[in-house]
Amino acid sequence: MRFLFILFFLFNISLAVSQSNIAREHLSILTSDSLAGRGFTNDGQDKAADFIIEKLLQFNVKAGGENGFEQGLSYPVNTFPGTVQFSVENQNTIKIYGAGKDFLYHSASAPIKIKGEIQNISTSFSIPKRTKNQIFYIEKTKDNANEINELTQSFLFDSKAKGNLLIIQDSTKWSWFPSSKQSDNIVLYIKDPLKKGAEISASNEAEFISNFRSSNVIGKVSGERSDSIIMFSAHYDHLGQMGNAIFRGANDNASGVAMLLALAKYYGQNQPKFDIYFLFTTAEEIGLLGSYYFIENALFDLRKVKILVNLDMVGTGDEGITMVNAKKHNRYFNLIQELNDDRIVEIKARGEACNSDHCLFDRIGIPAVFIYTLGGKQSYHDIHDNGEDLSLEAFDELHDLIIESLKEY
Repeated sequence: MRFLFILFFLFNISLAVSQSNIAREHLSILTSDSLAGRGFTNDGQDKAADFIIEKLLQFNVKAGGENGFEQGLSYPVNTFPGTVQFSVENQNTIKIYGAGKDFLYHSASAPIKIKGEIQNISTSFSIPKRTKNQIFYIEKTKDNANEINELTQSFLFDSKAKGNLLIIQDSTKWSWFPSSKQSDNIVLYIKDPLKKGAEISASNEAEFISNFRSSNVIGKVSGERSDSIIMFSAHYDHLGQMGNAIFRGANDNASGVAMLLALAKYYGQNQPKFDIYFLFTTAEEIGLLGSYYFIENALFDLRKVKILVNLDMVGTGDEGITMVNAKKHNRYFNLIQELNDDRIVEIKARGEACNSDHCLFDRIGIPAVFIYTLGGKQSYHDIHDNGEDLSLEAFDELHDLIIESLKEY
């Protein structure tokens, strides 16, 4: 009997290790150069969707809709498909800055190619009418942060002047988000302060796409019963790239995709009690557009959904996990807590927050929770979320807890 227990124990350990190893393989592909940050250039999102579908088929997961795995949609987005550049000339020497690391264009910025001397301004600055091809500069501090944010918006979309550049020196952590608009003017952030009257050169080849086409990917595993449904969701899109700066989105959210694929593999081999749907959404980063489209064009009766578990940024876990909507759906949270048995160091309860794809489902009455992990490298919406230091500390434990909890829910 003891021998059988040891064999069972060793089997579970080897299974957990293989899950993490497979997850790392998936992360490596999803964050590779060829997928270009799963954004809006070089067919990054299409390649990611194809990879997900390939894996679902491999795991014996069927298409979630009558027309296949993909649910197409389109939306506007500003993109940076070509070269971006920023340099400073000082006493016959030129310092070339690195995109994403030393400088970053605001995501709504128009295309520009400009060279000239900077003009220092204050937060009360307003662009004079018909101003064109001028370069302005201001330093952001703790005291003027709100004013700088207001200045940024007014500068970008001031239609009485076009083609001007505002350089904002900002040494705080940058978090970049895609934009569904292209502005009349351009804002650029830099880390290092510039000297008064510095000569700069800046360019980008921004391209506005009014009808960018992408798709949700939906898979299904049929259960013993079809009167109820369990849903899993994770967004596979990320920010893409700006020039040679790739926002790889390892934790956000290649890790969530890897978790859904791990769950898809399990349920493909172990028939669940109820039908299970796996929803890999697009356009989460630009405003939850993929989940909104899915709800508006549902492929099945959403009233059957018992619960939706959304997984977004689950690549760490050194400090535990957090469940959003735990206080609202405390039966599921308490179940997870009871089953944990100290496998995950801490499980924190958080209230409602509309910060990922679970939000829109919960708003229409579908019980939905959002789980993310804690700890590790604090990289978010920047070029440093590249997967190099992603621990996957709680990956296997969370995977098992989700399966165990949904058997009892």
